[in-house]
Amino acid sequence: MDATPDTPQAAPVPEPGAAAGLSGELAALRARVEALERALQLREAAAAAGLAEPPPAPAPPAASLPIAFAIAADELLPAADGFYRLEWGPEGAFRWTGPAPEVRFEAWIDRSAPLVTTLRLFHFGVPANAKDLVLEVDGEPHPLTRRGSEKVLVSPPIPPRPAEGPTPIVLRVPHVHSPSARGLPDKRMLGVAFQSLRLDRA
Repeated sequence: MDATPDTPQAAPVPEPGAAAGLSGELAALRARVEALERALQLREAAAAAGLAEPPPAPAPPAASLPIAFAIAADELLPAADGFYRLEWGPEGAFRWTGPAPEVRFEAWIDRSAPLVTTLRLFHFGVPANAKDLVLEVDGEPHPLTRRGSEKVLVSPPIPPRPAEGPTPIVLRVPHVHSPSARGLPDKRMLGVAFQSLRLDRA
């Protein structure tokens, strides 16, 4: 029995509506690819712009220190720095120093120029303190000189230095006394009766 060759079947012809749908899908895919390409280009441009760092902003100017310093007895002066409680007299507020023979201050002040210190007292404690008081600034001693008959003493010019940190000041009071030695009830060891301290440009 002779074999009869198979008759080839014709490929199905797509319906007109199916072809139109395929064309629409291709157009949508093409539009999506173009949109992705544009997004990629924008991303690359942004990344390239980010690689160029802007010039650094100028540093803000350093806060300038004052050219003068002043402190008075009616301010907060702790006992640890060498002061007793606040008292009042005919010439205003004062604090006795003691019991140690030194008093400490810390001044934030511009040190680019020489300075002069003015110390005002209510009482010397003992007469010898009028000529023996010494002021130390940055660890260097500066003898104080009495101004006439006033209870005011001034220092020689204090040399400038770089303004790095505060200026440490120590008032050396070589003679301390106790009122109890004169029969008074006050047993404190007293130095001088401090009223104010100023540093000004020479």
